[in-house]
Amino acid sequence: MPSPPRPRPLLTRFLTGLTLGRAITGITLIALIFTTVSALLMRIVEPETFNFADALWWAAQTVSTVGYGDDVPQSGGGRALAFVVMLFGIALVPAITSMIVAVFINQQREARERGE
Repeated sequence: MPSPPRPRPLLTRFLTGLTLGRAITGITLIALIFTTVSALLMRIVEPETFNFADALWWAAQTVSTVGYGDDVPQSGGGRALAFVVMLFGIALVPAITSMIVAVFINQQREARERGE
């Protein structure tokens, strides 16, 4: 008796069914959640420097790598958090590009399998 097929890894299952809409939705949700969590953490780390609205503005400009410099962390903890947020913002652009490329590759593979 043949053994049942092994389940595919989660990443493979995710990429196989990936559409452009799902990719954009996923990336947007990740960015919004990360930005909000970063703002909450900055508010906790530097309550004397940032109220929540200012922390949210700081997080949005830092994740987007705009970094106007009007809100700057003062403590070592705040600067460490800023460093992590900057790295995430820098990594977000290639992640978006990679997801979109994965969608197009998947669509081409599916079209070939259907014989189009």
